[in-house]
Amino acid sequence: MKLRVVLAFLSFNIFFINISFSITLEEAIKRGLEGSYVLKEQEDIIRSSRFSYIATIDPYLPRFDVQSSYIRSIGSGTTVSNYSILNSEDLERSRDAFNFTSIISYRVFDGGERYAKRKGAYSLLERERERFRGLREDVLFNIKSAFYMALGSKIIIEKRKQAFDSAEKIYKLTLGRYEEGVAKKSDVLQSEVRMTSARIELLKAEKEYEKALDEFKSLIFIRPDENGDAEGILKEPIFYGSYDNLFENALRSKPEILLQGKEVERLMMVYRERKSTWFPRIDTELQQTRQDRRFFPDGRSDAFIVNFTFPLFDGIGRYYNVKGAASDIQAAKQKLEEIKRSVKLDIEKAIVDYELSMKNVKLYTELVREAMTNFNQLYGEYKVGKGDIVALLQSEKDLASAMENQIVSIYKANISLAYLEKVAYLNR
Repeated sequence: MKLRVVLAFLSFNIFFINISFSITLEEAIKRGLEGSYVLKEQEDIIRSSRFSYIATIDPYLPRFDVQSSYIRSIGSGTTVSNYSILNSEDLERSRDAFNFTSIISYRVFDGGERYAKRKGAYSLLERERERFRGLREDVLFNIKSAFYMALGSKIIIEKRKQAFDSAEKIYKLTLGRYEEGVAKKSDVLQSEVRMTSARIELLKAEKEYEKALDEFKSLIFIRPDENGDAEGILKEPIFYGSYDNLFENALRSKPEILLQGKEVERLMMVYRERKSTWFPRIDTELQQTRQDRRFFPDGRSDAFIVNFTFPLFDGIGRYYNVKGAASDIQAAKQKLEEIKRSVKLDIEKAIVDYELSMKNVKLYTELVREAMTNFNQLYGEYKVGKGDIVALLQSEKDLASAMENQIVSIYKANISLAYLEKVAYLNR
């Protein structure tokens, strides 16, 4: 009985435990990449392209066809059969014929059409694979950006709590001095206003963190009502590499550039496919035909056939289709050059943004040190009855702003580095 009561008590307490868990950047990236609907959609597109590529092997294989037909002559008393009839009497009275034909055919030459279609399908498959890599970089950057923003917002709450604690400490000190008759009523009111402002800023920070956390959870597929939290150490980012090699590395490996290169290859195969219509077709057939007046015909004829086909004139479409395919290739090449130019510009901008963000981190770190020194000095003076409450409150406000800006500059610097890694494709 006692054991049952203890178990019931434990179950009751466990039911009301608010379970919370922390998510590191590595875990967030893993969850986000595994659950991304965009990546899953692209994987299905790649699978479809792969099946289409496999299907292009068919024209290289022989083809086997079976044909059965019933023929009835209308308005004639003689048979339509061209093959064996049992006797002349049947020939005169039969108007029915049954035909059964089996054909094994193989195309010997088609002007390169089969090869062009197969290579074009392979280029399309490779293009979709490169698109997947590009989408993966986008998803990865979004996860990193949301993580650093959530983590930074979380730390900003801590800094604003410190600011509120400092404002509350100043208010209590001023109130105590007022009760002793040393401070003025206006000093108390001013310190109380600053404490209330700090409380309002703290509430704003909490709401901003909730929004940042909701976005972060959405990207890693956690329900908003689950008590997940961004966990990690927000520190200054470090870039390992040479700026001079970023563009060359991007030219060799960036998905957007490789994707357009595969598109150029695909269009070249389309051009070759269109050009193949100017060449003859050579087909071979091994054919067996059975035909007579019975449902299961006995008359048999075997033949080996070589077909040579060349359209001497079929309009002007062949010429203009080739010209259009050539223009598509030139347009795709121009787009490739434009993508290279845009990538180079994006990398240069990302480098400037990252360098600026790192300078901001250093400046705000120095500003925090100076503001901290100034606040401690003014607080010590005011505590012993010297100094001005207005200067003290302003120094406390400057210190709180400097600490918050330092955190903002650090998480923005991490986002800037993540963006530089994205545009230069450094995560391969």
